[in-house]
Amino acid sequence: MGHACSYKGNRVGKSVPILKADLMGVRESATGYALARARVQVTQRRGGKLAGFVFACLAEDAPAGRRALLLARSIRAFAGRFAESPIWTMVPCATSLPKDVQNGLNAAGAEVVPFDVSAEVAAFPFGVKAVVAGAAEARVAGRGTLVWMDSGTLVLREPNELALPPGKAFAARPVDLALIGSRLSDPVTPFWDLIYRACSIAEESLFPMESSVDEVPIRPYFNAGLLAVAPGRGVLGQWATTFQRLYQDPRLVELYRADGRYAVFVHQTVLAGVVLSALDREEIGELPPLANYPLHLHDRYPLAHRPRSLAEATVCRYEEFFENPAWQDVIPVEEPLRGWLNRELGRIIGTQS
Repeated sequence: MGHACSYKGNRVGKSVPILKADLMGVRESATGYALARARVQVTQRRGGKLAGFVFACLAEDAPAGRRALLLARSIRAFAGRFAESPIWTMVPCATSLPKDVQNGLNAAGAEVVPFDVSAEVAAFPFGVKAVVAGAAEARVAGRGTLVWMDSGTLVLREPNELALPPGKAFAARPVDLALIGSRLSDPVTPFWDLIYRACSIAEESLFPMESSVDEVPIRPYFNAGLLAVAPGRGVLGQWATTFQRLYQDPRLVELYRADGRYAVFVHQTVLAGVVLSALDREEIGELPPLANYPLHLHDRYPLAHRPRSLAEATVCRYEEFFENPAWQDVIPVEEPLRGWLNRELGRIIGTQS
C-alpha cells in the first residue's frame, strides 16, 4: 500500500474469488458515498469551511482548446459556490491554441499551463492524458480537491458531489461500457494479470463494480473522464509514472497487436491498478451517475438513472453529441440552459441547433 505500481494475486485463468452476494454492495457503495456527501453539505450549510476545487483539463490540440473554453465558461456560469475556482488548461508546448481561444480562456480566468511531453507518449493513445494529470496534481500543492476532467465536459449545476468526504482520497464513476474490463464472471485475462502484477495488487484489494451503461459486473475499472482526487496522496502522479513505465512493455505491445483496444484503454487500466495499489478500499469513492453523465450515451443509459432533462445532470461528458443538429430532440433542455448552450456552442465550437 502506498507505492505505485510484482502482482500478489491469482494466476491467469483463475477467477478472483469475489462472491456473487458481494454484487449487492455495488449500488450500496454509491449510496453510501452520497450519504457521506450529504453530511458534508450539512456541515457546509451550518458554517463549516467549504473545501476548494481546482478544475483542470488537457487541451492537446485546437479543437480540444475550444472544448476547454466551453468547459471553463460552463464552470463560471453554473458551478455555484465553486464558480470562481481555479481552472487550468494544460497545453503541450508543441500546441498553439487559436488566438480567440486564448483570449476566451483569459477572459474566463482560466490559466493556460504549458508542459513538455515526449514524442513517444504524445503518439500513444491517451498517453498525454495520463502523464499530464500527474503534472496537474503536482501543481496543486495541497489545495482542496483536484477535479481532473476531459475537455469535452460541461458543468451544469453546483458540483457538490465532487467534494471528497472525510476519509476519501479518490472518487470516480465506473467505466461506461465494460468492453475490455475484467468481468467478475470470467477468469482474469492475461492483459489484466499483467496490470495487477505490475501494480502489486493483492486479491483482497479487488471489489465489485458495475459498468454504468451496460451494467456488467466487473472488477475495479474507473472512467478516467472525470476524477476527483486529494492531491496530497499523489495518485495521479503515480498514474503518470506507472503508465510511462508500462505502456511500452513488450508483453503489453504483443497484446496490443492482438486487440487494438488494449492500446486505447491501457491508460485507464493502469489508473485502476494505481488506485488499488495506492489507496485502501475505504479511501475510494464511487460518484453518483449524474456527477459524470455520458451524454453521448444518453439513449443507452439505464432508465432508472437517466436524467429527465439535461439540467438535472451535474456534470456531463459529451464527445460527438453536439455534432448532431437535432441534439435537442435527444434530451429535453429547458431555459436558461438551452439558450446558453445554443449561444456558446455556436460561438465557441461552431455548432448549434
